[in-house]
Amino acid sequence: MDFLERVAQYPVADGEAGIFWLGQAGFLIKTAGGRRIVIDPYFSDCVRRLIPEEGDGFKRLMPPVCRAQDLKPDVLLISHEHNDHFDVDAVGDLVGPHTQVYTNAPVAEQMARMGFDMGQVHVLRKGDRVELEECGLLTVDCDHGELAPEALGFLLDFGFSHLYYAGDTALTPQRLQVPLSVHPEVAILPINGAFGNMDGAEAAEYAGMLGCRVCIPCHFWTFPLHHGDPQQILDHIPAAAPECRLVLLCQGEAYRMTR
Repeated sequence: MDFLERVAQYPVADGEAGIFWLGQAGFLIKTAGGRRIVIDPYFSDCVRRLIPEEGDGFKRLMPPVCRAQDLKPDVLLISHEHNDHFDVDAVGDLVGPHTQVYTNAPVAEQMARMGFDMGQVHVLRKGDRVELEECGLLTVDCDHGELAPEALGFLLDFGFSHLYYAGDTALTPQRLQVPLSVHPEVAILPINGAFGNMDGAEAAEYAGMLGCRVCIPCHFWTFPLHHGDPQQILDHIPAAAPECRLVLLCQGEAYRMTR
């Protein structure tokens, strides 16, 4: 069974959501109503194309789970303008006639220059709240340094559970007070430890601080230069977050979020 068949046949009851890892920092969330919320999908090899001086350092190592044009998101969330999150070569295939895009100002400005219908593109700043039919969205701060000062994290409130997508961030507690105060049940955290992001040990520490029940690591094994060692978070989470279950997903694999 291919990935899209798996998504289509994956049953989601009331009080549940299916979280599929697309690879890199990308996720697809299937709701009980069958809607698809997609976060930061990376489907092309545009990072290597745009940074040729790094040679194979930004070569894509893992193939995408499907073709971008077949994903058909109802909602597309783009946390910031770096091209492993804002895939400029695939975004035209990802955004269909009914897709609603929520992102920061730098991405929206690029999409306007690319000729997108800006009636579908909604600019968010830190602290904004949006209702997405089956969940509420709160944009939160993250510390991606001067690389992307307007980068966003996302808190999705499904009523029965909170899902926190940290985005690209260092472990800077004073910048992360909102998610720390919410104590989300499920946290998606980067572990690559490069370009300003926390590594696996720091992600384990952050999971303990958040008090989350489940931690899903991401942002590893796509590019050689991004580093990221899932064994590191495996080693550290028992002591740093003993009440947290670590969920390591394969590309295309799902985790069922429940009450």
